Amino acid sequence: MRLDLTLTGAILLSTCIIAGGILTGALMFAVEIPFAPYVMVLLAALVVLGAAMLVLSSKGTGAADPSRR
Repeated sequence: MRLDLTLTGAILLSTCIIAGGILTGALMFAVEIPFAPYVMVLLAALVVLGAAMLVLSSKGTGAADPSRR
């Protein structure tokens, strides 16, 4: 039995996108955030991880290719 990572990947992806938007907005208003570049790189890596989780979970269910019927 495989683990369904769809919900986990979606939550990770959306949370990282929202956090990145908040961080970018704070930097636009010249708010000093320590280690902001490192946090942005970490968020980008987590977005890639979340997207990979979504792709791999949909690949196992056959939902990615509806023409295989």
